[in-house]
Amino acid sequence: MKKFLAEIFAFYLVVLGLPSAQALITHPNQSVTPTMSVIITEPTHRQINGQFIDEGLAKSLSVDGRLGKLVFDPPTGPSRWIIDPALIEEVVAMSNGYQLADGTDGIGQLSAQTWLTQLTIDIALNKVSALAYGNPSHYWVNRLSPHEESYLLTSSKKLLETLLNHPVNPRVIFHNPKPFALSKFDIETILNAATYFRETTSYVEPSTIDTFRLALIKILNLDLSYERREFLIRDFTANGYAQVHLVHLSPGKFTVTSSKQNIPLTLTNKFPHAAKINLVIHPLNAKIRVAKITPEVIPGNSKIQVLIPLTVLTSGSSGIHVEIRTPSGDLLGDPVIYPIKLSVISPVATWFTTGAAMVLFLAATIQGIRRIRRGKK
Repeated sequence: MKKFLAEIFAFYLVVLGLPSAQALITHPNQSVTPTMSVIITEPTHRQINGQFIDEGLAKSLSVDGRLGKLVFDPPTGPSRWIIDPALIEEVVAMSNGYQLADGTDGIGQLSAQTWLTQLTIDIALNKVSALAYGNPSHYWVNRLSPHEESYLLTSSKKLLETLLNHPVNPRVIFHNPKPFALSKFDIETILNAATYFRETTSYVEPSTIDTFRLALIKILNLDLSYERREFLIRDFTANGYAQVHLVHLSPGKFTVTSSKQNIPLTLTNKFPHAAKINLVIHPLNAKIRVAKITPEVIPGNSKIQVLIPLTVLTSGSSGIHVEIRTPSGDLLGDPVIYPIKLSVISPVATWFTTGAAMVLFLAATIQGIRRIRRGKK
């Protein structure tokens, strides 16, 4: 009997020392507070040169704006913040003061500063993930810029960590897998402009290269209006055209007065770094020949003159067609045709004229001698 009571007593000691079963086992009907996801993104409001197009972003950042409501009224429980680094980049630029493209001063500096401060508070104890820069359509990234995907994912994470000074999860998210309508003309325009930027990468700063690479990605945001996307495509194209024309030839025309003569061509390089180039020259007709030209190096932000040796075969009108090309053969600037007036007497014509003059001189001498003899008679 005593043994039995001792066993009962020991059993209750064990039971009383354990936590309640209810604390160890979650009731099947008991709800667990879910982790809320907050997606922070907005189509771009800036041109490639960094100027803001409008005040749409400033309005969205205000307390009662779309982006303002997300940070000023955040979820109360655990949350995961999925943030577009392109948007944060624009808000930081706005917070430092800005002008619109029309030259007027922006009104959103204080709103941007307040919004960034509140965002920092919101994410302090929460996880942060990066959206792919500019929140583009994954379909169009694969179609128009597949070689940039790895760079896009890596740079998005690094940039967001730098801007927010906060750890960012390794996985970068493509939030928009779907395509949107893009005309064949727009596709060709975008690809041509991207080629311009790619051809001049060796002449510009790495940060400038990144700006142009990411500008293409911003155009592919699914939420852009048709009008805004067309505007950004024109801006992208204009900048690409301007970029490839930073190295160019100055126009001119020449008169050549000797059979062998050098004509000076002026080349300009507005890139910050030296540009190694090749001149490709073709005569417009067979009246002239052009000697082979060695590659040239144009220092950054400067002009040089290159002397082109010509051999004139006959007088008249001619010209040369000149192109500037990179060492890999890509065209820089526009080809230029230089008209050339050839005011040169050819060697054959000179010999014939000299010979005729000598014959006339001899004839006149003989005639004079005859007159003298007649006079003596």
